Amino acid sequence: MPKPPLHRDETTPWPFWPLQLRTSSSHQEGCDRNWLINTKEFVTNDKGELTGLKTVQVEWKIVPGERPQLLEIDRTEKTWPCDLALLALGFTGPDKTISDQLGIELDERSNYKAHNYQTNLPHVFTAGDMRRGQSLIVWAINEGREAAREVDIYLMGASNLTSKGSGDLPGV
Repeated sequence: MPKPPLHRDETTPWPFWPLQLRTSSSHQEGCDRNWLINTKEFVTNDKGELTGLKTVQVEWKIVPGERPQLLEIDRTEKTWPCDLALLALGFTGPDKTISDQLGIELDERSNYKAHNYQTNLPHVFTAGDMRRGQSLIVWAINEGREAAREVDIYLMGASNLTSKGSGDLPGV
């Protein structure tokens, strides 16, 4: 998507949610935000380990009366170093193309099937909408925390992260 404006735009008058750039405490801690790029490929080494993301810059072609089209800009391909990719796919359920390409098993509702947040593929974990279906943000936060703990256990053999089942979270 393009970088949102700093202030409320005329295209989102009240009572619509204002489309504007927001900066959270997470952004303030340090990050780079990139706009109008599309990931084309996951780059791996000879062991199948993720080493990078191949992207291309894009632009929206808007023709009145037609559906907007996302077009790649020639000669803008770039490979970014990467050893961990987290996919946030939203409320409509996981993209079947990804599960088909990777061989991820689905449950009866077409969500990613998982045990302890791990799919049938080693090294591939799932949480939130992809695992349990459309739900509330509080469930997504909880799922993210629990999945992070399971990834920690998978990678390190143990975890110091709290768990809802351990009784060490406030109010649990």
